Amino acid sequence: MKILERIVDRRIREIVELSSNQCGFVKTCSTTNAIHAARLLVKKHLERNAPLHVAFLDLEKALDRVPHNVIWYSLRIHGFPEELVVWIKLLHDGTRSQVRTPNGTSEEFRVNVGVHQGSALSPPLFILVTDAITKDIQKTVPWTLLYADDVMLAANTNVEHEQHLHTWQDHLADFGLRLNVKKTENMTTDKNEQDTVRVSGGKLPRTNAFKYLGSYYQK
Repeated sequence: MKILERIVDRRIREIVELSSNQCGFVKTCSTTNAIHAARLLVKKHLERNAPLHVAFLDLEKALDRVPHNVIWYSLRIHGFPEELVVWIKLLHDGTRSQVRTPNGTSEEFRVNVGVHQGSALSPPLFILVTDAITKDIQKTVPWTLLYADDVMLAANTNVEHEQHLHTWQDHLADFGLRLNVKKTENMTTDKNEQDTVRVSGGKLPRTNAFKYLGSYYQK
């Protein structure tokens, strides 16, 4: 199975062309590129004393919750041949699970969501999904930065920032993914900004420092 997964993974990398915002598992991009872009954006605004609003999105159990039909949709959107889509579907079809409770183990049930944990295909498949379902709402680099399920959004005004966050939240929900409001962080370089950023589910926590792809930033 692992050998087959790696063969399919290689075919995916040969076929797919992702948006320039995505640095996850892309040969021409890396965490270093994403970190540098984010750091430079914050630094330039601080030097000019210009307002910048940045949010770091946390997608709730994203790898476990992405619907299988969204995966197939994403493959086709990226131009994958149908025979390859069928192969990937075969690797996921028939997946079953059980739940252990204090009262015993449940009956088996079919699983129609999520990528396989530990599979070589899981990261590239999820990246294809995020690329396909958000391509139309991404801004240019560095205003939108993607690394697998790590998403950074930036804007010059609080109003624009909130509108873009609402767009992302609604768009993700349309494809079965949810924004974890409690774990999504928001930061601004504007010392005079008093307004909070609100999305469906509440207001975003504001922070003075954040960790992005293992690198710390502070305003």
